[in-house]
Amino acid sequence: MSRAPRLASERALILAPYGRDAQVAAAVLKEAGVEAAICPDLAAVRTSCEDGAGTALIVEEILQEDDYSGLARWVDAQPPWSDFPIIILAQRGGGLERNPAAARYSRALGNVTFLERPFHPTTLVSVVQTALRGRRRQYEARERLETLRAAVVRQQQDQQHQRLLINELNHRVKNTLATVQSIAAQTLRGASAPLGARDALASRIVALSKAHDVLTSEQWSGANLDEIALQAMQPFRLGLGEERIVVEGPRVRVPPKTAIAVALALHELATNAVKYGALSNADGHVTFRWEVGKGRAAQKLTAVWREADGPPVTPPTRAGFGTRLIERGLASDLNGEVAIAYPRDGVVCTIHANLDDEGEPARATPLPRRLAVADDDGAGASPAA
Repeated sequence: MSRAPRLASERALILAPYGRDAQVAAAVLKEAGVEAAICPDLAAVRTSCEDGAGTALIVEEILQEDDYSGLARWVDAQPPWSDFPIIILAQRGGGLERNPAAARYSRALGNVTFLERPFHPTTLVSVVQTALRGRRRQYEARERLETLRAAVVRQQQDQQHQRLLINELNHRVKNTLATVQSIAAQTLRGASAPLGARDALASRIVALSKAHDVLTSEQWSGANLDEIALQAMQPFRLGLGEERIVVEGPRVRVPPKTAIAVALALHELATNAVKYGALSNADGHVTFRWEVGKGRAAQKLTAVWREADGPPVTPPTRAGFGTRLIERGLASDLNGEVAIAYPRDGVVCTIHANLDDEGEPARATPLPRRLAVADDDGAGASPAA
């Protein structure tokens, strides 16, 4: 049966098999309050080191006569926190400058201190206590490393648990969105609601679901604006051709709330362009471009939706849900400003926001009030269904 190691042992191992040297040294250390253990040979020293010890005192003659490679291998195999102190009781004149073998001992056994004999008992106690103080610091370092390692393990477990919860939440949200879409479709069908209203509601739920897909892939830590824009535009680009809907801009990360707002806003703009704007004929096209510049206190994001070569634009006479979603909801989520303009050659929606260093919205300087308001009913070239 193997013995459990003494994890914080401060006992001093003594290997001095000649005469009564070992007994005398043990008695001196015991009187000074140091636990001592006498070992018969180098193999016993190594075994005792494996069981736990604070330092070892070894007479030089043993190292000259016996093979100490086993002890040297144990020294080399110490964990990173450990630097076991060994005190070699050298013969008179056994210092490094007069004893070439001493250098070999230092290279092989690492943390070595030479104590030349004969020595005063007080000197022995002082050297041993110094070695034990160093060993004690090593034990403290081990405890800190183990505490840190345990904290890392706990953090990994917490992250794994968090991923599990997020995946479960994502699954439930997807199911909820599918259920809401089904309930809404059945309710509106039973109430004889106009087909356009049913389609608008269903498409908005789908747009919300696609934005959710992007955020899910990013563990809800935020998303890149280009991924959100391309996902929102994907159904329209597949149906009308990629060359008619251009999405361009540098990679900039936005938080989840902003990502959902941008996805819904782009869906509204594209839907309205298909119904009344540049995507309602064969020649029109739209671009969504953004750039990031340096403001006084934060990065400034400017994004522009621009329609061209569509039917002549007539400003709407009242605000619909889509317009309110874009100009109020998106502006609020960005802490910025969104303005929709209606020049005759195509609708233009401009988004301004300040971003901090990590892409989070910061409070922006308000821009002038919007130029016009969209109409959900399709009377004229409304930019938002």
